[in-house]
Amino acid sequence: MENLTNVVAASLPRGMRIAGINIAHTSGSTYWLLYQQPDWLTLRLATHVHWLNGVQQLQVIWPDMPNVTGLKPVLTQALVSPAAHQAAFTFTSVDIAIANMLLWAASRKLVFMLRLTPAMASAHKHRQFDLHQDLEPLPLFLGDRNNSNDLLLPVADQHLQHHLIQFYSRNLLFTQFSGHHLIKLLPTAQWLQTMLAIVPLTRAWPITVATTFGTQVLEVFHQARLRHR
Repeated sequence: MENLTNVVAASLPRGMRIAGINIAHTSGSTYWLLYQQPDWLTLRLATHVHWLNGVQQLQVIWPDMPNVTGLKPVLTQALVSPAAHQAAFTFTSVDIAIANMLLWAASRKLVFMLRLTPAMASAHKHRQFDLHQDLEPLPLFLGDRNNSNDLLLPVADQHLQHHLIQFYSRNLLFTQFSGHHLIKLLPTAQWLQTMLAIVPLTRAWPITVATTFGTQVLEVFHQARLRHR
């Protein structure tokens, strides 16, 4: 991992730095949060393409991992390509509020979940799905991270769901599959905390969430807290 980190660091354009690393131990893929003020970029380095189409990430496939000989010029070119420019994103005030909301929920063992169709659940990661066409329309819930049987509250807010899918697209949320055809959308806490340290909250996140999405999701959080007393 040290060799790979050194290669990635040496490939970055001037002014860009590594802000976070996330390793998918089951697949060997690595995800890199890169920062070049004011933009962020998720770099995915892997031996295979992502199981989802439509993710907002710069994807570099290197079949010979962990051998990184010759990777640097490939990365250097990729990081200044139109694809890198297209995948870059800024962190808006709404993004900041959602990030704080996700971390607040996670600290209380609450997590957003998507319910897969039976066909998707049986085939997940064995075939390609489209992030927006296949995942975005799925039912959204707020649940207990450790026991979805104990708490699973519907969240009927397409606007918020679109933003959560966007977070997931950028690897700011990662998935954990569980029974009952559920995907847990777990916050990539270290990345979000790093980003929030650079772009701090300007006002309380519930105010921004309420003014942007309405109060429904806040009411669902209140229901969850009452159920967990």
